[in-house]
Amino acid sequence: MTVSGESLSLYEENGKKWAVVVPFAHPGDIIKAKIFKHDRFCSYADLEATLSYSSALRGGEGDLSQNPEGPGCKYFGECGGCQLQPVPYRLQLAHKQRTVDLAYKRFSSLPANKVPTILPTIPSPQQWGYRTKITPHFDAAPRAVREGGEEPLNSWSGPNVGFDRKGKPGVLDIEECPIATPVLNAKLTEERQRVKDTILSFKRGATVLLRDSLVAPNPLPDADHPFDPATTQAHVAVTNHKETVYERVGPYLFSFSAGNFFQNNNSVLVPLTEYVKEAIFPEGVRPPTHLVDTYCGSGLFGITLSGCFERVAGVEISQDSINFATRNAELNGLSDKTTWLCGKAEAIFAGLAEQGFAGSHSCVVIDPPRKGCDQPFLEQLLDFRPLTAVYVSCNVHTQARDVGWFVAESEKRGQGRWKYVLESLRGFDLFPQTAHVESVAVLRFVQL
Repeated sequence: MTVSGESLSLYEENGKKWAVVVPFAHPGDIIKAKIFKHDRFCSYADLEATLSYSSALRGGEGDLSQNPEGPGCKYFGECGGCQLQPVPYRLQLAHKQRTVDLAYKRFSSLPANKVPTILPTIPSPQQWGYRTKITPHFDAAPRAVREGGEEPLNSWSGPNVGFDRKGKPGVLDIEECPIATPVLNAKLTEERQRVKDTILSFKRGATVLLRDSLVAPNPLPDADHPFDPATTQAHVAVTNHKETVYERVGPYLFSFSAGNFFQNNNSVLVPLTEYVKEAIFPEGVRPPTHLVDTYCGSGLFGITLSGCFERVAGVEISQDSINFATRNAELNGLSDKTTWLCGKAEAIFAGLAEQGFAGSHSCVVIDPPRKGCDQPFLEQLLDFRPLTAVYVSCNVHTQARDVGWFVAESEKRGQGRWKYVLESLRGFDLFPQTAHVESVAVLRFVQL
C-alpha cells in the first residue's frame, strides 16, 4: 500500500514487472480491476470488484457484509475523501507509523543512526463522527437549464452536492458523511436543499462551509470571569465563513472565524497537546521558562501549554488569527502572560529579545502549513537556538525535509561544540479512515 492509501499490484510478463495502482483495494485482496491510464512508470486502474478479502488484513475471509470493520460509508469506493475504511483500525495506525518511517528515509537525507525508531501512532478517541469541518461543493446548472426556462429546470434532477469522485471528473452527490459530526450531517441536509432551491442564482459552482461550533457562551468569559470548563454547551453548525466559532480543548475555550484554520478532530487535541507538553519537559533536561508558538493560528499550543511557562509569545502572519489568539487569551484569563505578534515567523525572531525571550531559556513549537517552513525561518530558528523545538506537521514529507536540513546544518554550525538531535518521532491520527497522519518531531539542543 502506498502512503496515500492506494494499493500497488505487480504484473509480471517475460521477466519484467509492471506496477498497477488501484485505489480502495488493500494488500492481500484478490480483485478485478480495469486499467484506464498508462504512465511512464506505472498504470492506473479502477477497482471493479473484490473477489476475496485478505484474511491477514481483515481477520477472516468473506465479503464486507460479514466483516464488522468493513466500510462505514455507502460512498466508499466512489468518494475521494477516505482511503482506509475497510482496514481494521489497528492496521490503519500501523500504516501511518510506516508512512512516517518512509518519509524520513526518503526525504530527510539523514543517516539511519540519526533517525529514532518511529513510535506507535496515537489513536483518535473517535474514529467516526469526529470531523468538525466539511466543505461539500457543487457545479452550476447546465446552460440549457439556466436559459431554458421552467421546463428544462423541472426535468433536471438537480445539482450534485458533495465531494470529488475518486479518479474521475465530477462531483459525487453525498447525503451524509460518516466521519463528520452529527450536527454537520443534520445541517448538510438543509444546505443541500438550499442549494437545489437556489441553483439558478449561481453562475458557476461554489463550496458550502459547514463548521461544528459550541453555542456562544452568554455572557462571554473575561479576565475577571474566565471560562468555566465544567460548563456544558450544545453544538450548532455554522455556515458563514466570517461567523465566530467556539471550540473547547480540555479546560480551554477557543474562538476563531469559521473560515480560518483550526484542527478538525477535537477528540484528539487533548492527547496531542499533552504529548507536546511531556516532550518539552522530560526528566533530566533543563526546563525552558518561555514558549514561542510559531504559526500559532488562534493560539492552540500557546494557550494549552501556557500553564507550564512564565511567558508565551505567539507568532502568526494572519492579523485575523492574531486578533482571535489575543481574544482567546482573554477568554481563558491568560492575557498577562501571553503576547501575540503579527508577521512572518522568520521576521519575528529578531524582536523576541525585546520581549524578554532568549533561546537559552525558550522552547519553540512549530506548526506550519502543508508546504512546511520557509528557509529563512529555519535559518533564524537555528540562530535563536532554543532548548527544544517541537515540530507538528500535517505533511510528514515536508517535515522530514525541514528536520533533516535543521539537524545537518546544526552540526555544521556547532563545529563539534553543539548540535540538535532528533529525539523522537511519532504520528497522531487526526484523520481516521484516511491515509493522512499528523507527525510530531522533537528536536533537542545538545551541548558537546
